[in-house]
Amino acid sequence: MRKNKKTYLIIIFTLITHFIKAQEIYSYEKQIDSIENYIFTQFETENKNDNVILRGTLVEPKTNYTKVVIIVPGSGKDTRNSHYKLTAKLLENNIAVYRYDERGCGFSSGNFNTYFYNVNDMISDLKSVYKDLKNNKLLKDKKIGLLGHSLGGMVTISLDDSNLIPDFFIQLASPVQNKGAFLKYQLTTSVNKFENELIYDSLEEKLNVMDKINNVIFENRTDENIELVKKIHKVSKEIGYTKKRYKRFTYANFYSTKELIKKDLENAYKKCTTNLLYIIGENDKYVDAKSETELLSSFNNKYIEIVKIKSLNHYLQSGTENIEHLYEIEDEALTKIIKWTNKQ
Repeated sequence: MRKNKKTYLIIIFTLITHFIKAQEIYSYEKQIDSIENYIFTQFETENKNDNVILRGTLVEPKTNYTKVVIIVPGSGKDTRNSHYKLTAKLLENNIAVYRYDERGCGFSSGNFNTYFYNVNDMISDLKSVYKDLKNNKLLKDKKIGLLGHSLGGMVTISLDDSNLIPDFFIQLASPVQNKGAFLKYQLTTSVNKFENELIYDSLEEKLNVMDKINNVIFENRTDENIELVKKIHKVSKEIGYTKKRYKRFTYANFYSTKELIKKDLENAYKKCTTNLLYIIGENDKYVDAKSETELLSSFNNKYIEIVKIKSLNHYLQSGTENIEHLYEIEDEALTKIIKWTNKQ
């Protein structure tokens, strides 16, 4: 009997190992180590609104635990192998983790298109995933939190369904200011120069155009896309943003960009009544750590704890970002995340 049980366990472990190895992994992702120490459960969630199947893995400690963190990465393609160092540290501290392949990535269906796959699609996918986990008997007594990085933070804080409020939020280097302020900041730090969309001699001229268009998009965010485009064209003409000022596509031409600028993030943070950790590195070139945290502090929201870490970048690392090591978060940030999560 013992021999049969041992054989059964070996078969299960082998199947899990083969499944994980078959998973598409991008160069900046990695499998966690010591998988034999954890329990892996595969989930398949249907987003009925968009006819998309989202596939992911719940990784649980073998010891009794009370919390689950759903990790939502930032922009770009990601599978359930993202944020591997953070995942490993959470598991080591008896916190379960759920990660899923984004739409059109890994084993999830649908199409991933940088220009049209937008923040609202991501929110819709997360709603389906969260609801699926929340209603699963396996997790009925567990606290479920959402951890979003950058764009993923915009997705998690926008989960505005009153029936799907998580037990806690962890926001990593996520925009807080409205009207696409983070896009303007990226222009000033040169991580995104908008060289094809904004052909001007000075930074000031580029920022002026961005300001005018961002304001139109945000102030008219409830308009149908066709009506909104007309208003953008009108203000563009008024400020002299003509064909000689861009190549092929105008600034904020893509639907996905407009949807980012439309988000009323400030109101979401102001109204938040769920414990939330906001953590950012002071050397972030994608999101303005100083402006974002000052605004967040001004809300005086007792549910929000703000942490700024010196010398860390957008991926909460020291030094220069390396595409092959994007998810190798520094221990200082990991320690703060774990300590705060354990209190929830």
